[in-house]
Parts: sequence; C-alpha cells; structure tokens
Amino acid sequence: MKKTIASLILATFAVTLLSVAPPLVPADNKTLWKQYEAALKKGLPKTAITHLDPIIARALKDKDYDEAIKAIGKKIALEGNIQGNLPEEKILRLEAEIAKAPKEMAPVMDAILANWYWHYFQQNRWRFMQRTQTGAAAGKDFETWDLPRIFTEIDKQFTKALAGKTVLQRTPVAKYNELLQKGTQPDSFRPTMYDFLAYNALQFYSTGEQAGSKAQDAFELSANSPVFDSSEKFTAWNIETTDTESRTVKALNLYQSVLKFHKNDEDKSAYVDADLARINFGKNKGFGEEKNDRYRSALKGLINIWADHRISARARFHLAQSLDQEGDKVQAHKSAIQGRDAFPNTPGGGMCHNLVHQIEAKSSQVTVERVWNDPQSEITIKYRNVDQIHFRVVAENWEAAMKRK
Repeated sequence: MKKTIASLILATFAVTLLSVAPPLVPADNKTLWKQYEAALKKGLPKTAITHLDPIIARALKDKDYDEAIKAIGKKIALEGNIQGNLPEEKILRLEAEIAKAPKEMAPVMDAILANWYWHYFQQNRWRFMQRTQTGAAAGKDFETWDLPRIFTEIDKQFTKALAGKTVLQRTPVAKYNELLQKGTQPDSFRPTMYDFLAYNALQFYSTGEQAGSKAQDAFELSANSPVFDSSEKFTAWNIETTDTESRTVKALNLYQSVLKFHKNDEDKSAYVDADLARINFGKNKGFGEEKNDRYRSALKGLINIWADHRISARARFHLAQSLDQEGDKVQAHKSAIQGRDAFPNTPGGGMCHNLVHQIEAKSSQVTVERVWNDPQSEITIKYRNVDQIHFRVVAENWEAAMKRK
C-alpha cells in the first residue's frame, strides 16, 4: 500500500492578498472544506485560512488528528506564501505547531517536517552538491547548510517521528485516510502508521545521495553479512560498528524492527513484504563478489517459503531480472513465467508479464568495421529470438561517401 503525504508537501499557490471579514462558522467541517476550496479558486488565501481555523479547532476537539494535520499543513503553506513563500517561514511555523500539538499527532507531524526538509533538498540538490564541507558548526539558516548537515536534520526528524513507536504501532493506517493518498496495495501491506512512517524513513535512508555524506569510518554492508540470510538470522543480527550515525545501519535496524513487529501476524503480508524489501536493500547497498549469488539465493529462499503468497510474484520478478542481467535468459524467462502465471492480477504478476515480453522480443543487428583491408574485416551479426536474418552487402566508394557527409 503505497501512500504519500501528498497534501502537505511545500507547494506554491497563486494567491491574491485581500482582507475580508471572517465568515460565519457552519455546522460541519465538510462545508468548511468546500468553502476553503472555493476561496482558493477565487485567489483569496486569507479567506481560505479563515475556513481552516475552525476546521482545526473542531478536528482537535473530536480527536480527528488526520484532518487536523491536513488543515494545519494547508494553513502553514498559505501563510508562508503570504509572507513571501520563504521555505524557512514554513519550517518555523510547522515546528511551532509540533511544539503545541497533542502527543498523538507529534510523530506524524515530525515525519512531515522531515519530508519538508527532504523536499527542500530535492528542489535545491545542485546547491548542496556544490557546497564545500567546512567543518564549522552550522547555524539555524538551513539555506546555508551543506549536504551532511541537511541530511542530519532529516534523519533527526525521522528519528523523532519513529520514537513514538508504541503509539504508532497501535494506530491503524486507516485512521489517517484523510491525510494520506490511497495507493494500489491493500492496507495489510502497511497496516499501521508505524509501518507507513518506517517505510517513509527507509525511502530517505536508501537514497543515492547518502554516499555524499559518509563518515570516515562509514559502515559498509558486506554481502557475507546476515542481510541475505533467513529472516530469523537477519532479525537476530547484532550490528556492530563505530559509525553510530550510519543511515545504512539505521535502515537495517528499521527492517529488523518491522519484521519483529509482524512476525506473529495472522495475515503475513506486512511480514513478507518487509522481508523482500530488506533483501532488495541488501542488493542495492551491499558489496562483494558474491553479492549477486547471495541475493538470488535469498530470493529463492523467500519464494520457497511464501510461494502461495502474491508477494512471491514480485520476488520471482526480481530473481528473473537478476538472471536476465547476468545473461541467463532461459532461467530468467522460466522464473518470470512462473510469477506471471501464479498471480496474474497482481503488481508482481504484471512485472513478470512485462519481463517475459521483453525477453521474448525479437531483435537483430548487423555491424561492420569502418576500415577494410586485407585480410577482409568481419561482419558481426547479433540476434535474439530469430532463426533467419537476411542482409545484403553493397560496395561503396569510401572517399565519395565521406565527402557527402
């Protein structure tokens, strides 16, 4: 179940600043939301804000925390635009709201703050990549931060969010439907807000830019480590490192936490999904000559145990993709066919279906060398899934051809 905090990413609104008298408060929030949308369409941000204030008050009173967070985020975005659309304005306003929010809301709001910082980095990636690390203590102005500093802040906010683990694990993800954009997978894949926020943090910990902010004693994930072992051995792994701030280690710890959390679930969807995710994380972050073999062995182990679960189709796709990249197209085709036929109406089955078509596609290529001397040069023919190729060699005046070009 892929969901995003779609409503709360820093957005730029086209606004017209007009002062108006506050409207009468209607009886329900549904009417207020309609009036808010109408005000936005007319370019009246201050009017829109007057509709958000009573929405927030009523949502907090009724403990509809998802609606409250959604309204607070939209209010901050509007107020920030009115003040000049400065990123620091919106960050400071959100931090102030977090400080006074009920404890049930704080973890989700901390995650939103992490996403706002992350979004700011993504919009200004080139600036951070060009800045030299000075080693001096960074100030509060995040527009002057270097890459390690902003990544540290994003990590700090995700850590704060996940510190509310006990509350989050008791909170069904459906409780925040007002805030989250519905994905294509069932809620059983991310049943609680802890799952949602954990995978949100894992997205950040898996980004390629993390390599640009490594410590000198940075933890390196060896392919011989338990990352590719059984889920039982992986969750029992006590990771020892002097790199206490390693985001790779934090990601591994999160995978261990999610697997332990769902180990005894009646519906094993969240458990199997997390297990496949940590195997793929090992493939993306690990190193060593034996990595690909260990990766495929881990996928086969998962498939053998969970062959009757729809997630096994995704595992078969990743196995087939790895085999295809290694040049073993026969076994890749076999694995993809099995995934496609076992669960045809699932995302994994669809991925396998597309890979089968890709492997079965016909192709041919004829190349010759640019310079021909005695002995005559070779004509090279590359082909796939065809048993006959027809071509003709035509004599050409080389000097005349070069002059035409």
